[in-house]
Amino acid sequence: MNHSMPKQIGDYNKNQIISILRDSGPASRVELSRLLNLSPTAITRNTSQMLENGMIRECGAELSKMGRKPVLIELCGDFCYVLGIDIVEKTLRVAIADFLGEIICSAEEPVKREKGAHAVLAQLINALENIIEKSGVPREKIWTVTISAPGIFDYEEGRSRLTSFLEGWDDIDIHAIVEDALSIETMIENDVNLDVIGESWKGVGKDYEDILYVKLGQGLAARIVLGNRLIRGEHQMAGEIGYMLPGAAGTNAVNYENILRNEAVSRKYSELGGKNKIDTISELYALSKNGDKTAKKVMRQLLDHFAVVLLNSTTVLDSQVIILGGEACCFEEEEIASLKQRIEQHFFLSQNIIISGLKNKASLYGAIKQGLNRVEERIVDIW
Repeated sequence: MNHSMPKQIGDYNKNQIISILRDSGPASRVELSRLLNLSPTAITRNTSQMLENGMIRECGAELSKMGRKPVLIELCGDFCYVLGIDIVEKTLRVAIADFLGEIICSAEEPVKREKGAHAVLAQLINALENIIEKSGVPREKIWTVTISAPGIFDYEEGRSRLTSFLEGWDDIDIHAIVEDALSIETMIENDVNLDVIGESWKGVGKDYEDILYVKLGQGLAARIVLGNRLIRGEHQMAGEIGYMLPGAAGTNAVNYENILRNEAVSRKYSELGGKNKIDTISELYALSKNGDKTAKKVMRQLLDHFAVVLLNSTTVLDSQVIILGGEACCFEEEEIASLKQRIEQHFFLSQNIIISGLKNKASLYGAIKQGLNRVEERIVDIW
């Protein structure tokens, strides 16, 4: 007989209560009983333990035409806090959120890349220290730090891999250094993973179970959600569509990331005689909208290639929606319609393509959600 089963069931039920209260707000015990298909006795037992530990509180009563009004319960936002930080090519964003997942304090600053990888890591730690001080949250109430960064983090080796973000970044044990500096449990996650986690939680992805999220900009990558579950793959690289080849493989083959990323698009614009300095796809897009003929030509080529990538990806996954993030957030209805038309020339199914709702904040929200997920794993030790 497995004697741990009642404890595991109780832990699961309490976490379900937390999820409902976080996503839907205050609820009565009767409503929780109905939503979770649990007996009133089980709900009372679980919520009593959570009240005793300060995770929830009673907050008044809901309207009722007859008899006694049911008492509502809600999460205590100040029970604990999580830190999220997103570090990309040019910008560092940091936020602290409460147990409800509400951001209570945030900041952003330019990344000081010219000073090297160790200086950027020091900047990251300093930004975290500053947001803690600015928020006024007691350090002992902060349970996790989640760092969103380019590349694939290997926890066994304590190193990032395949990072084009900053020379020397892969050689630093970021996880250990940050955790030692702050004395707070630290996690590192790929930025595109956190983009789709954030988008599924707070953005346009929350209405879908099966998502293909594609991020264009510093690189080219996708992430896949099936049945509300992020698919990581055997080597943590599911969705790395930037490695797709536009033609036959060979020693000099150029993959799609080296055709579609910011640097490649900027270079192509210059090679074709473009007279303006651009660093990003959104800058190219703005020029094309203002009548720059070279920018228009490069944008047409970009959309042609991007449509092929989306076509190849969607024929494998057949997701409910394709969400475009990163620099693709600059696209308007005309570009979305153009992508759909290009895809439908070769594929008989119409595609649902939409722009990220959270845009450049998606990864930060994903970091917060990942932190809250970890809180729910750890919280079972205290009830």
